[in-house]
Amino acid sequence: MLFGGITGTAVADAASIGGVMIPGMKKAGYPADFSAAVTAASSTVGPIIPPSVPMIIVGALSGISVGQMFLAGAIPGIMMGLAMMITCYIIAKRRNFPREEWRGFGQLLRSFGKAFWAIAMTGLILFGLLSGIATPTETAIVACVYALVVGVFIYGELRFSAIPRIVVESGVSAASILALVGFANVFGWILVSEQIPQAIVNAVLSVTDSRILIILMINVVLLIVGMFMETIAALIILFVPLLSLAQAAEIEPLHFATFAVLNLMIGLTTPPVGVCLFVCSGIARLPLTPVVIAILPFLLCNIIVLLLVSFIPAFATWLPGLVFD
Repeated sequence: MLFGGITGTAVADAASIGGVMIPGMKKAGYPADFSAAVTAASSTVGPIIPPSVPMIIVGALSGISVGQMFLAGAIPGIMMGLAMMITCYIIAKRRNFPREEWRGFGQLLRSFGKAFWAIAMTGLILFGLLSGIATPTETAIVACVYALVVGVFIYGELRFSAIPRIVVESGVSAASILALVGFANVFGWILVSEQIPQAIVNAVLSVTDSRILIILMINVVLLIVGMFMETIAALIILFVPLLSLAQAAEIEPLHFATFAVLNLMIGLTTPPVGVCLFVCSGIARLPLTPVVIAILPFLLCNIIVLLLVSFIPAFATWLPGLVFD
């Protein structure tokens, strides 16, 4: 959850954390399939906890405030994290996984002290968003400067000679996202001009006008799409039509956007195109099948969280309403 507050993408979490944690867990005696599964499943929390690249895309598609989107994901993200912690505990107890002795609060404080400046970056981002002192863009700039100062002068792991390469890589990454946002706006305009969202709304409402059934239908569609399509592509193609359907069913746009993103994050851990599954199974040097089997309990708990967020709007809307209203 903490690292997700820095990267904003599930695949980055899976690759970076997995590259360290999966070999470490295997060395400590944990099964390789469990190590890969828990890493893949937990990486999906990253784009739910702010900041989040998919939520920025959603903001561009729908006009919903990015700051509100970030806050809307906070409680569902924590719920996902807690649910997976409980699942891990149950599995570990049943399978008698190895455990380390408690090393005391002294070691905990020393470890926290070493990680403090990195962890504080998440707090800095949230403070900028919640306080209203800075816009999301300005907060991102401050976070970049903070990361540069911490990396160079505090941890000493970042060299000035590496900065040009980092700038180029960041520019390429940002350009790809901006290109997606641009194409998303064009695609959204085409959908609206051709009245495709209205056609979808009319087709569904001719079958049922039940809010509960419509939420279930949207979730089923997104879960199936998430099995075969990458998250950003799915958002660009489906978000605007489904948003129109959600609004017709009197579902708040912020609420719908939150459970839609959460739904598609689950898709990153489902075959056949679960990108995080492929990343983690590759790091663990395992075929996909055992990792898929090992991740099923985590998928179940995430789907339970998805249903809770889908049918109890307050999980998504309470915190943004508290801050922005």
